[in-house]
Amino acid sequence: MSSPLNSRSLRLLLGKLAPFLKLGAASGGAALLAFLTQTLLARQLGPDDYGRFSAALSLVTIMAPLACFGIGSFWLSVFGKEGWAAERWLGRSLAYVQLSGLLVLALVTLWAFAGPHDSRTTLVILALMIFILSQIAMELVGVLYQLEEKYTSFALWQVLPHVARIALLGLFLVAPLSPDFLHSALTAFFTASAGIIGLGIFMLRRRLGGGLALQGHGNRPAGLATSPVTLAQVIRLSLPFGLVGFTYLVYTQVNVVLVKYLGSDAEAAFYTIAFMVMNAFLLLPNMAFEKILVPRIHRWYHQDLPQLKSVLRLSVLIVLLSSAIGMAVVWLAADYIAAFFFGTDAAPLATALLILMWSIPLRSLSLCFGSVLFIGSFIRLRLWIVLATLFVDVALCVLFIPARGASGAATAMVVAEAVMCILFFLGMRRAIRHGERAV
Repeated sequence: MSSPLNSRSLRLLLGKLAPFLKLGAASGGAALLAFLTQTLLARQLGPDDYGRFSAALSLVTIMAPLACFGIGSFWLSVFGKEGWAAERWLGRSLAYVQLSGLLVLALVTLWAFAGPHDSRTTLVILALMIFILSQIAMELVGVLYQLEEKYTSFALWQVLPHVARIALLGLFLVAPLSPDFLHSALTAFFTASAGIIGLGIFMLRRRLGGGLALQGHGNRPAGLATSPVTLAQVIRLSLPFGLVGFTYLVYTQVNVVLVKYLGSDAEAAFYTIAFMVMNAFLLLPNMAFEKILVPRIHRWYHQDLPQLKSVLRLSVLIVLLSSAIGMAVVWLAADYIAAFFFGTDAAPLATALLILMWSIPLRSLSLCFGSVLFIGSFIRLRLWIVLATLFVDVALCVLFIPARGASGAATAMVVAEAVMCILFFLGMRRAIRHGERAV
């Protein structure tokens, strides 16, 4: 029979682990649903149409952060500093998002009609444009759940769009809307995105009306006096976060687009699947360093630097162990994964997988080291590092893709990941040793 002390210790441990367990389950569920969705699309559409679909989806995914442009990260930063007084930033922030969202939609529409692609690709891009608006809703509502520390709601919110998309795809598979499954796939993504937008607007309005349950700053002060903010202030303060977020997303997604236009639709499909498999092994570091630990890292850096160092050391050990397991799985299963998706014609996919598996430890360590560079003025150092890495990646893609297709894109990504990992490590050491005066 366990002692009261042991029972209490277990409850405390589970309490500390609860956010990781909830978001871990949600991330795993979302990854599984995304995997099933991509599997269904790849098998039903075939390499050419799936290549069109995945390239267009990567395009709108890249453009979505331009509409928010750092507002989510800015909210985390300003609420961490100002507490309840930061509510004054919400209204102007949303006005900025509305204006920038319209501009982004106009740019994507222009590219859909003027870009170097066929009419079928134009249709796919236009149909997936609504995905930009749904990603805005996902980002802003998700940040509010982080501020409220409502990890169950946050976890469900992360899974919801995946559930909606695969449910609709399954429905249209049973009851097709058209002999051409591409039309059914576009309808499923459009409908799911529209639902997320409506639900997101409802949740944001509730919080703008005084429904925000901010954690870590006590109760809302009575008669809180705050100075007004301008749209120009919102743009100026959120700009560094937006540049970093957009540049990093371009870096993670641009290879899919480059493979399509420098290679072929089929090569884009092979690289997309390989990249998706790699991302499945990055769920743990993504969840830890981009969701749960973000507000804590800000606090530890300013209030408890030894705790931050201890967490980072432990994180590196966990990352290396989990990455080794992931690489072993990919090495053993690459041929089976490739055959599962595209049958006997999938040798390029297996080759891309065996190359990209080296990105698992490199990306994981980059997420760990780079998390410190979201703090204060180090965001500018992070921006320069990501820009340098993006330049290396694109240059290598232009060099390798025409001759090697998906394998060339995978090689470029691995080299770029190594560059980013080294630079993030050096930046983290600088931040911890010298503080913001080093910038």
